[in-house]
Amino acid sequence: MRATDDEPQFSSFGCLFSVCWTLLTLPIWIAAFVLLATGITTEGRLFALAVTCLLPVPLNLLHLHSMRRKVVTALLLVVGTGALFLCANRAPAHRDDPGAAARLVYQSGDSHARYSPANLVPEIDQHILGSYLFALIDPSLSWDQAADLRNDLRRIYREVANDPDLAPLPSVLGSAYREMLGLNPRTGRLFVYLPEGNQPKPAILFLHGSLGNFQGSWQIWKSFADENGIAIVAPSFGAGNWYKKGGLEAIEQARLFCEEHPMIDSKRIVLAGLSNGGMGVTRGARATPNAWRGLIYLSPVFEQTVVDSEEFANGWAGRSVLIITGEEDKRTTPTRIREVEELMTGLTMKVESHHLPDEDHFLAYSDWPKVSRLMIEWLRNEGHLSEEDP
Repeated sequence: MRATDDEPQFSSFGCLFSVCWTLLTLPIWIAAFVLLATGITTEGRLFALAVTCLLPVPLNLLHLHSMRRKVVTALLLVVGTGALFLCANRAPAHRDDPGAAARLVYQSGDSHARYSPANLVPEIDQHILGSYLFALIDPSLSWDQAADLRNDLRRIYREVANDPDLAPLPSVLGSAYREMLGLNPRTGRLFVYLPEGNQPKPAILFLHGSLGNFQGSWQIWKSFADENGIAIVAPSFGAGNWYKKGGLEAIEQARLFCEEHPMIDSKRIVLAGLSNGGMGVTRGARATPNAWRGLIYLSPVFEQTVVDSEEFANGWAGRSVLIITGEEDKRTTPTRIREVEELMTGLTMKVESHHLPDEDHFLAYSDWPKVSRLMIEWLRNEGHLSEEDP
């Protein structure tokens, strides 16, 4: 009896393979279609097109004896590989230039992975895709907040694309995705920006929040650095879970980089953190209190047991800290922040806090001018900047 065209599909192996492949790739299918619908860059759309064309190919191989399937498979391969090639050709190459104002430094023998998905898809498209996903699964992020966040990110990433210092730099979000897949986060990747000037500069060592070290945050810190003559050093640590093994190592590597850099004043380094970066700030401050002139927390996540530890109290009694948060923050609520402020005050720390009305967890993106002004006023009032600084 002659076999029909459909027999391979309905054989035991064919059915099992089809079901397994569909289930395994379903999240990728969904992400690709959403990226294709919402992406704003050519590279993001090309990657989404490549994925949607190449994912069906293994299933079509079950019917390769059919002429119709051969034609469809060939077309999918041509379009998919062509789109992937064009996307890869646009991915940023990178070679560190020690003389550049803005740098991405790899300290631990690691190197730039040009063709990883984190660099094939521009960060702005990754963020827009993520905003829809987290609005679905995160009760602290409403649809309205997600829409406002997308508008802020589009504005910031337009500035990144037009900045000759930042536009050539690749993304480091691949490390965050590694951690989400259960792998250990890597250390030793630093974003470094030095504004113009021939004298050693004070520095802010900035610890990113959850989901990684964003190029968008580099842009807002770069504007702060240019306006105030302050160096910015931002280490990467996976998805921002600074309490994990390697978190303190990443902070210490960045601190040593500052100490050894001839254009950074190692006696004037302030440790700052956004969101989950607040955990890193508190742990770093506890581990090496004498390394930092002060602490800055932006929309911080606090570990109250770390703040209440004897080591933290001994290292920071009488010393200054700045906290800026939003009254509408649903992730780190004002009530919880005030509890930690009272605890710090009880440790005789000099706490200056600002609870901004109508601002939420993303105030660093939505109202950076106000955040920037509050930080520079605090730095000057507490003597962390000298009279010679801009």
